[in-house]
Amino acid sequence: MRKGIMLPLMLAVLAGLVYWMIAHNAEQKLNASKMIKTVLVPTRDIKEREVIKREYLKQIQVPAAYVQKDAFTYTTDADLAKIDNLIARIQIPKGNQISKYAVTSLSPEAGLSSKIPVSMRGYVMVVDSNVASMIKPDDNVDILLTFEARMKNGAQQRVTVTLLQNVKVLGVGSNLGQGLDAKAAAALKNQEEDASAYTDTSALSLALSPRDAQYLALAQGEGTLSVILRSHGDVTNYLMEIATFEKLFQ
Repeated sequence: MRKGIMLPLMLAVLAGLVYWMIAHNAEQKLNASKMIKTVLVPTRDIKEREVIKREYLKQIQVPAAYVQKDAFTYTTDADLAKIDNLIARIQIPKGNQISKYAVTSLSPEAGLSSKIPVSMRGYVMVVDSNVASMIKPDDNVDILLTFEARMKNGAQQRVTVTLLQNVKVLGVGSNLGQGLDAKAAAALKNQEEDASAYTDTSALSLALSPRDAQYLALAQGEGTLSVILRSHGDVTNYLMEIATFEKLFQ
């Protein structure tokens, strides 16, 4: 008689336990769905390999249950800094949550074109590696041209002219200003030092208008180009006279 009572009782207890677990799990999911999180979404379509700027983003609130895996969430402005200047691996439609797998840091693998301003061109010129070592991405430089000019009296004279002023440097070698951590920066430095063992030149990437790019290409075949580093904040275009030895010794 006692055995006949115990079995149904045990089954009832087991059924009650299963029901409680199901109800508790459902309650947890319901509570999670009520939790609100703030995520970052673009205000317009972001193209593949486009640089993401914080002005392209806005914050929206969504239930925690609907936050995508590895999505960029927002708590303070420091969270905006984490995504600012990253590169889109794929196109990110307007209003979509931005997942970490959809972006990458600025690097040679992402391509120089990601840094070129709209309507500008990325001009890559070869310079002495010692000169390149003193220049950093986002510096401003002037470009000078030294060549043999024919003067009005028919004589040949060596002159130097300021060809371009206030030119933005996009990159130096493989350094595109990607904000490397100490380990990655050391690896990049070792890589460039290994490369410099085989050559004494480096690549300087410049942002130029299409017109200026044409004239710089023309000038490279006419004489010697020099890169002059400017002070930060100095964006004035100065009126420069042609430099000659005759004027130097007057």
